[in-house]
Amino acid sequence: MRVGLLTREYPPDVYGGAGVHVEFLARELRPLVDLEVHCWGEGRADGVLRHRPWPALDGSNDALRTFSVDLAMAAALQGRELVHSHTWYANLGGHLAKLLYGIPHVVTAHSLEPLRPWKAEQLGGGYALSGWAERTAVEAADAVIAVSGAMREDILGCYPALDPGRVHVVHNGIDTGLYRPDPGTDALDRIGLDRSRPYVLFVGRITRQKGVPHLLRFCVLSSTRPRRSCCARAPRTHPRSTGSSVSCTRS
Repeated sequence: MRVGLLTREYPPDVYGGAGVHVEFLARELRPLVDLEVHCWGEGRADGVLRHRPWPALDGSNDALRTFSVDLAMAAALQGRELVHSHTWYANLGGHLAKLLYGIPHVVTAHSLEPLRPWKAEQLGGGYALSGWAERTAVEAADAVIAVSGAMREDILGCYPALDPGRVHVVHNGIDTGLYRPDPGTDALDRIGLDRSRPYVLFVGRITRQKGVPHLLRFCVLSSTRPRRSCCARAPRTHPRSTGSSVSCTRS
């Protein structure tokens, strides 16, 4: 089967969980199907086609620039027998390919636009466009994959017109060799943490899109408890999000 896998991020340009998921999904699918990955970026490699927003849209709303990538992806999918899209950045491309070539479209939902109203601050009216793109693709998809039972409930809550029989739970998998337990403490020693004391450690991008108000509220609440909370900015921030850095220490 000839499959097109659509994603915003793909190595080496991975900034979030969806990119990690797609990286390993592609690795496992390649021995089973004729896989072609379509992602954002420059250049082409074996089995990976990268697309960039149209230069004529430089400076335009980010949602419009995303739609230009979706159009380019759809145009390049001719000859594929199935298309599988991840996140709203690629969902519309999958939906257009479904209509244009008469092929099934599978959507994996990692998050849902209706549950991220704060994105209106980042995209302005583009948030209405991103929500429209996601809704259109999800409601018309031949199958929707939820990464957890809770996500399935959210999908059906946000899109009640969707047939529940088309929504399936497939949990994210990991490479147990790469992500094996590591009992070593050298990293903790390097940053000067006292291993005799308990910590709450936050790891990852800290942005408003990821819930900075909730994180700050947790830090404030933690200050009244007998533990130490540590929040640190991650080295990479999504170029389309409003990045914030937080540093707090409470004894």
